[in-house]
Amino acid sequence: MWDMDGTVDHYLSFKNHRNLAYEWDNYRYVSGSVNSSKRNLDDQVLDPFEVFDDWFEISLPSFQLVLTDQVPADIQTKAQFTVERLKLRNGHKVRTARRRYYEEYKIGRLPIQGLWIFAPQVARAVERALNSGEALP
Repeated sequence: MWDMDGTVDHYLSFKNHRNLAYEWDNYRYVSGSVNSSKRNLDDQVLDPFEVFDDWFEISLPSFQLVLTDQVPADIQTKAQFTVERLKLRNGHKVRTARRRYYEEYKIGRLPIQGLWIFAPQVARAVERALNSGEALP
């Protein structure tokens, strides 16, 4: 999701990998709360540069992030750990943000194109529901 309050994170932590402290390919733009949750878990969580769009989806109307069957079998445990540890599935902050973008879409202040820009997983959930003939919650 769009996050204007993000920060730079060392994917492999400075604490454990001082030699990578100034390596550009070790930097990730991330929400401050996600960064705080990750701490120095390093490669115990998924590297966002290696995640594919279809590995996760938003479930409506709960706005929870869930794994799809597209996550490779050999990293499913790591993927599940990542969404739980970083509070991406159930975290109050991310679910509130997802719901807010969705509500802006529902009342017509944010067109689907804007939803794709600001909350692409929410946009994908909306289109999935509409394409299957489901009524939006």
